[in-house]
Amino acid sequence: MVSRSLIARNLMVPLAALLMVLTSACGPDNMEAPATEMESAPPDDSALEETSQEQSQCQFYNYYWDEGRNPGGPNRCTNSCQCDGMRTCSSAGWCQGTARPGVSCTSPNYYWNEAWNPGGSNRCWSACQCDGMRTCSPSGWCQGRSR
Repeated sequence: MVSRSLIARNLMVPLAALLMVLTSACGPDNMEAPATEMESAPPDDSALEETSQEQSQCQFYNYYWDEGRNPGGPNRCTNSCQCDGMRTCSSAGWCQGTARPGVSCTSPNYYWNEAWNPGGSNRCWSACQCDGMRTCSPSGWCQGRSR
């Protein structure tokens, strides 16, 4: 008879590995090489400029990023995609702001990437899984005018 602790121990390793794989694939530019030494000076301003494409890829309430693994060190950044949620990268190279500020999910200022929803792109269980003023239909689709 196999003990419960043996089963639990053998399941935890694959589950932990799966979680690592899933979370490491979140967000753009996650394959950056690790920094070999810490930068003492903030990056130059040209490195901090964001394109609208960069911002559109990662400035969402459901954008999760572990700032502790940034190449420059915890909470150091070169662009806002290295900051969690709605946080942005300051001109001094630090993540700033609140990752998930208290904004109603039906507010026009609520930015949610519907493509990342667990049920699939534009699928929802509530209006909080739809961007801005969009709502969740009874059939489980985000509806209304999108950005």
